[in-house]
Amino acid sequence: MDVSVIILTKNAGECFNTLLQRLSSQNFDGDYEIIVIDSGSTDGTPEIAQGFPVKIVRIKPEEFHHGRTRNLGAEQAGGRILVYITQDALPFHDNWLHKLTNDLKNPQVAMVVGRQIPWQTTKPAEKFFYIYHFPEHEIEVVGGASDYYRDNMFISNVNSAIKRDVWRQFKFSEDIVQAEDKEIAKRILLAGWKIVYQPDAVVYHAHDFSLRSTFQRSVDAGIALSQGVNVPRSKNSRIRRLGYFVKEARYIVSNEGGWKWLPYSVAYEASKLLGVIMGWLRGRMSRNM
Repeated sequence: MDVSVIILTKNAGECFNTLLQRLSSQNFDGDYEIIVIDSGSTDGTPEIAQGFPVKIVRIKPEEFHHGRTRNLGAEQAGGRILVYITQDALPFHDNWLHKLTNDLKNPQVAMVVGRQIPWQTTKPAEKFFYIYHFPEHEIEVVGGASDYYRDNMFISNVNSAIKRDVWRQFKFSEDIVQAEDKEIAKRILLAGWKIVYQPDAVVYHAHDFSLRSTFQRSVDAGIALSQGVNVPRSKNSRIRRLGYFVKEARYIVSNEGGWKWLPYSVAYEASKLLGVIMGWLRGRMSRNM
């Protein structure tokens, strides 16, 4: 088997059928399989999967963990390349799998991450996040970035591929709450491998979280940062963050219906920032206890 496409699911919804159709119709010069790891869906997700030639593995909801469950998917896989895509993403075209895995022919490249573009209905603040962090040009990621986490926001298991032999060597961390993708990428880079951001491997993806959910997810992100996902920030990181907010405001005013979305944008960014800070502090306190 050349490639194993691994999807982690829980109540994927009606759109899951569309995702499996798109995955099953890829123009790919090789053999690939689709593996679904379901953690207790109650909306018929496994039944939808049974309508396609996929392998289904069921686990209990309490057994799910971002790193551990992705390791489980890799253990179930037979492909030389492991491809990860989330249940709420959708490949933009039928050449997605080829575009995502082609750079792995280079013996120096260990991992490829693809581009994410937001749905048309995505709220402006989050839409700008994807526009800003997922550029249209290819990037070769190297180690030693002064603000690794934020310099490489595009490193994501929403849309990624990794050589199975590399995964065997590093595996996803089962000790951090999330950001397992950026954590393993950091170790891969430090070992001398290359990672490629490939903008031609495009998927639709975005969230429609409430401000409360955004805050809660940001707390987890902060905890992950405290667990060693990041490296020391550069001196100008605060200036860059302020520049991001200014560009976001300009984008919203110019492209998203004027000023009416600005109050929400401020609340959205405040929820993320406060959540990360609280999560980082919580993580540091738990480590020192």
